[in-house]
Amino acid sequence: MEIITLALAPVLAFALFVYLKDKYNREPLVWLLVAFAAGCLLIGPAIIIERLLEDRVGLSIGPNTGSLVINAFVVVALTEELCKFAVLRIVFYRKKFFTEPINGIVYAVMLSLGFAFAESLIYILGASNIYATAIVRSVTAVPAHFIFAVFMGYFMGSAKFTYLHRRTGLVWLGFGLAVFFHGFYDVFLLAWWTPDDLQYISYAFLLFGLVYSVILINRAQKRSPFVKRRKWLRNLEDAKEKDFLDYLAGQKELLKKRRENMDGKTGAE
Repeated sequence: MEIITLALAPVLAFALFVYLKDKYNREPLVWLLVAFAAGCLLIGPAIIIERLLEDRVGLSIGPNTGSLVINAFVVVALTEELCKFAVLRIVFYRKKFFTEPINGIVYAVMLSLGFAFAESLIYILGASNIYATAIVRSVTAVPAHFIFAVFMGYFMGSAKFTYLHRRTGLVWLGFGLAVFFHGFYDVFLLAWWTPDDLQYISYAFLLFGLVYSVILINRAQKRSPFVKRRKWLRNLEDAKEKDFLDYLAGQKELLKKRRENMDGKTGAE
């Protein structure tokens, strides 16, 4: 139970953040859980494909720049992002409740966080120091998967609500960026044979990625069709309130005139 808590805590933090950001028309909770569970299950196919690719091309992570780059970009990044992309595109992109651009980010993030949770469990279970491993992954791998998902989901969501001839390009742009940034992050993180300073490039990327992810989330949120609806309802409520206040003011003025008339008649008598 303790291991599950250690792996789940950072994941829940990011999940709650993106859930609260989807404030205009929140997704059905059951489908968010389905996305998270699907992400957890994707760890199996991803590991199998990665092992097959490693055996097929004879790769091993070592002081060889070529094998390191291929391992980071193809074996790891391409495999993992393709698994998540396939489920996002085939299952969630087509659902009727995919009603605004930010939905692409929401479902991509839930898939990725499920994947990150399952991955963290594997690492923590195999670690000699579970606490150190959990802390390291909570500030590196989990935020990284969140960032990759935001890039993929932003363009997937944008594609759903744009011109038909632009959709395919945007969908693949999001996938390509997720793979590129995943590989870029891994290539410096896996480069244990290089000076330690180079590994800080991955950490700098995390900081930049988190900031830019928030920007993309806010941008997608502002493009929601429900923003205009909310403004229209707010304006309608304001108009009704103004009309009601005007009505009260009119009634007050009418009562005042009636009193003046009554006072005038009383004085005449």
